[in-house]
Order: sequence, then C-alpha cells, then structure tokens
Amino acid sequence: EDMRKAASGQNDGAGVEDGEGEAVKQKPIHSERLTRMLTAHRTAAIQASMANRADVALAAVVSQLAERLFADYRSRSRVVVQIHLERPNLKNDAEDIDQSRALAVIEEKFTLWASRVEAVAGSGTSLFDWLLQQPQEEVLDLLALCVSASINTVTSREDAPAAVVSGLMNALSLDMADWWEPTAETYLSHVGKDRIIGMVADAVSPQIAQTLTKLKKRELVKAAQAHLSGLRWLPDNLKKATT
Repeated sequence: EDMRKAASGQNDGAGVEDGEGEAVKQKPIHSERLTRMLTAHRTAAIQASMANRADVALAAVVSQLAERLFADYRSRSRVVVQIHLERPNLKNDAEDIDQSRALAVIEEKFTLWASRVEAVAGSGTSLFDWLLQQPQEEVLDLLALCVSASINTVTSREDAPAAVVSGLMNALSLDMADWWEPTAETYLSHVGKDRIIGMVADAVSPQIAQTLTKLKKRELVKAAQAHLSGLRWLPDNLKKATT
C-alpha cells in the first residue's frame, strides 16, 4: 500500500487529493483531438500576425541562431547558414482551418511572395543577389513571412500556452478573439452539455444558462452559439498570459 501511494505521488501534478492523500487524476476539459484543433487555430493566428511584424520575426530568428551558436560549439557544420524550415500542415489537426480568417491572411501574403520569387528564379538571378538589391523593408517583409510559416504551436496538452507561445502572443499583441470564436463547428459540438452551460453561465449569466439545461444537445449548441456570439469568449489554451 505504501509503495502504491508513493507511485501515485510521482504523477505530473494534474489532479486533486482524496481523503487519504492520494492523487486523483481529473478528466480533461477538452479531448486530445479538440485541443490539437484549437492550438492549430492558435498557430494560424500567430502566423498571420507574425507575417506583418518583421521586428518580432527578426528577434525570433536571431534568438534561434544565437541559441545554436552558443549552446554547443561542437555542433558546427560546413553549411554556411543552418536554418530548418518546415511549414506545418494545420489541416491535419483542424479540418475547418480553411475557414480561418488567419489562414486567409497568411495565404494571400504567401501567394504574393511566391509569384515574386518565381519571377526572380525565371530571370536567371539568384534570390540572394536579388535580395541584396531590394530595400531593407522588402527583405524584412520576406523574412517575416518565412518565420511565420515555420511556426507550429499545435499540442495535445490542454494547459494554458507555454511560456514561449505566450511570449510570441504578447510580442504580437495577439488576441485570439480577433481570429476565433466558439461556434458549433469550432468548439461547441466537441464538448459536453455541462461545459456549454458553464460557459454560458460565465460569459452571459447564470439565469440564461439555467434556461438551457433542458435542451437537447443540438438545440443547446445552437442556442449557446447565439448567446456567445460577439462576447469574445476563449478557452484557457487560447488566452495569452497577462504581463
């Protein structure tokens, strides 16, 4: 029994203690699938914001380069500049991401720069030489797009945003309520009735929430969406940390 109690005390801290001092794991508010969907939308919003903030993008790139430079000198390579960039496919985690306002913003800018880069390639001039001839603001604008495309904050963990994610959100003055709202597709159909009623109680009023308790799930989702519209309600993992 003592060994069992000791083992239970080595969990990740997510839970409460029962009367005998043992940790009881709490059921997550969101499923793993919904958490990944929410954080995919968060990623798209950070990308869209970053694409227009060359100052933040520059700081992000320099910090990454400096960490690689000073963290381990033995990891040096003959390659002149080592930056790995992989654009995440957010549709893998959020099937509705095509409806995202943030994705529309980033895709518009991506398409514009793709045509410019293609034109440079067709002219026989190297991109490096072409960039050397451009105004600095143009180079920084492309830098911001490249950095934004590399961002991926998708996670299965239900916690509030990690410090590095909150840091980006604060630097970008990003409020997810500008990019996301709880609708049947984005949130309400994926959580239970108790969660929805609790949301309405917190965001609207306990009295309004009480009137919804007898509704079936489909009617409840429709009514809750109407009540929550425009109120800028966000789940914790879409909120930035306050400073």
